[in-house]
Amino acid sequence: MTARAFPFASPSGVFTRRPLALIIALVTSGASVMAYAEQTVVVSANGGGAVAQENAWGPAPTIAAKHSATGTKTDTPIEKNPQSVSVVTREEMEMRSVTSVKQAFNYTPGVLTGNRGSSGVYDALSIRGFSETNTNQYLDGLKLQGDNYSEFAIDPYFLERAELLRGPVSVLYGKSNPGGVVALVSKRPTQETLREVQFQMGNHNLYSTGFDFGGAIDDAGVYSYRLTGLASSQDAQQANNKQKRYTIAPSFSWRPDENTRLDLLTYFQNEPDTGYYGWLPREGTVVPITRPDGSQYKLPTNFDEGEKSNRISRNTKMVGYNFEHRFDETWTVRQNLRYAELTTDYRSIYGNGFNAATQEITRGYATSDEKLNEFAVDNQAQAKFTTGQLDHTLLLGVDYQRMRNDINAAFGSAFPLNAVAPQYGNDSLNGTPFPYRYLNKQEQTGLYAQDQMAWDRWVLTLGSRYDYAMTSALNRDTNTEVKNHDQAFTWRGGVNYVFDNGIAPYFSYSESFIPTAGTTVSGQPFDPSRAKQYETGVKYVPKDRPVVVTAAMYELTKSKNLTADPDHTLFSIQSGEIRSRGVELEAKAALNANVNLTASYTYTDAEYTEDTQLKGKTPVQVPKHMASLWSDYTFHETALSGVTVGAGVRYVGETQGLYSAGPDMNQNFTVAGYTTVDAALKYDLGRFGLPGSTVGVNVNNLFNRDYVASCYREYACYWGAERQIVGTATFRF
Repeated sequence: MTARAFPFASPSGVFTRRPLALIIALVTSGASVMAYAEQTVVVSANGGGAVAQENAWGPAPTIAAKHSATGTKTDTPIEKNPQSVSVVTREEMEMRSVTSVKQAFNYTPGVLTGNRGSSGVYDALSIRGFSETNTNQYLDGLKLQGDNYSEFAIDPYFLERAELLRGPVSVLYGKSNPGGVVALVSKRPTQETLREVQFQMGNHNLYSTGFDFGGAIDDAGVYSYRLTGLASSQDAQQANNKQKRYTIAPSFSWRPDENTRLDLLTYFQNEPDTGYYGWLPREGTVVPITRPDGSQYKLPTNFDEGEKSNRISRNTKMVGYNFEHRFDETWTVRQNLRYAELTTDYRSIYGNGFNAATQEITRGYATSDEKLNEFAVDNQAQAKFTTGQLDHTLLLGVDYQRMRNDINAAFGSAFPLNAVAPQYGNDSLNGTPFPYRYLNKQEQTGLYAQDQMAWDRWVLTLGSRYDYAMTSALNRDTNTEVKNHDQAFTWRGGVNYVFDNGIAPYFSYSESFIPTAGTTVSGQPFDPSRAKQYETGVKYVPKDRPVVVTAAMYELTKSKNLTADPDHTLFSIQSGEIRSRGVELEAKAALNANVNLTASYTYTDAEYTEDTQLKGKTPVQVPKHMASLWSDYTFHETALSGVTVGAGVRYVGETQGLYSAGPDMNQNFTVAGYTTVDAALKYDLGRFGLPGSTVGVNVNNLFNRDYVASCYREYACYWGAERQIVGTATFRF
């Protein structure tokens, strides 16, 4: 979230120009040595050859995607975007065999993916120091708005790309947390015939079967389809927990001419079991438990503090479309629309503390039946024209979102569980549960405008937006309702200078807002929290090489944060401020037809700069340093032709947790950093008459290191994922 006084220079020698120079030298020298940049427009890492022009809403030819629409809502080259954006392509997801959206970003700078350790129930992330669950997750340009325990989870097998835009973006999307947004792009219908069947097996009793079919329906290619499906089942890392998912996504495309396209997109997913979602105390994870005899003990990484009766199930239904029509060389209109339903059945006994005297984990009880439905539509008009020497890409838009979640929940206390010698089977309540029956609603209407102006090598991006947002919570037991009406104006300005060699320095200012639930002691609703960011950096995106390198420095400040009211202990005031300052480096490159490389480094300095209790403290789950490196090599024209070997290493520095009670209340405690290694081995079956088909194995956490991924409070720590071995056979025919 925020940082200490870190000027935009080298912080205590942590960052100098050497890392950036090293990355640029590596990706440029590797490409020039092979001299392949002069032979093709773009080379695919798994075969070579020229490919079609990349589209921001479609597949990328290599791991180094060069176009994105996340930061502008237009098809924009990454070097002309005034904020930093990372793209994880389909090729990269397949190489690393990712099984969740958060796992897709394991090698991406500026984001912590271990907020909830090995749990895969929710795609919880921390971006630039600000924690996000699915608050800022978008699918095909529209927000996946969650609420309470109802959060959407999209399986990465159904995605063409996953993008991470860092920093505030309310100027395009309205209310949002300031760290950034995750933008997912679904697989779309294709006019080329596509037939794929995939089988997976792995440890933890993993079994998965998927299929992906598509192609033109008629000879003219006016109609095309795609049908993607997946069925998977596995044991969760924690004992007594399973994960089951059954998903199908039919889609249909109508393209009557080159100027018009309509994509009908659906997604249906049933998850009878989503796996483990709990937390463990600091004792037994970060530090050992001391037994009465003086010996010490740590909880095993598969320890479950809940009961066998725990269950979280979800059912997701989504239907929508993306429409685009180009009237002429100037005007294009687009409309994205989706209706979604999500039902959630949540039953959990979970840990909420530790009694050192009895060595017992105290436990709570939560149950919630929820039905969420949402509607979202985004209307856009884009104009490309010239005034004098300025080339304009003007975007005008209006969007609307509506969410309704009907909650029937209860909370209470459960009986404790001995941490050293657990005896399961007592899932009864310890006392009377507290009912929580609410109807939550959210609405937002936004008007926005953006102009991307290009002159010579300069690109100036200016945008503004006005939002009206309503949030309400109706207590069904008392028939009382709390309703907030908020209005916000946000804007962004950015400038890029693009040299002919692909180097593009840039600077930008951006803002965000998000409504704040609750009222003051006098009953007045809180204002929305606000955030602003200054970002500067340089990008290197050469036209004739599949290389994208980004270096960014930023200062991000969130104000009007809730903090404890010093005069009224049960209430809050809105005087808090969190500041994050940091440096991020990223390189993605297909160095030649054999080698892919992904590298990143993150420095984040976060701090509560204003708070009645936490001023000067470090926000939880924010590592100061993170780094990662992945490379894979494909053999061609040798006895090993068709073999691909890959390996990656990830480092996450120490993070902070926060004591919520006791003599150390509101003080930080440290969670050690960790390093994990991943590996991959794949073989192309082309020599057996099955071009494009592969068999392979991926191993995450190769050395099976035990580590605590992070801690939120002293009662909420999370073991990281154990070694995961996945064998995959993919047949394309």
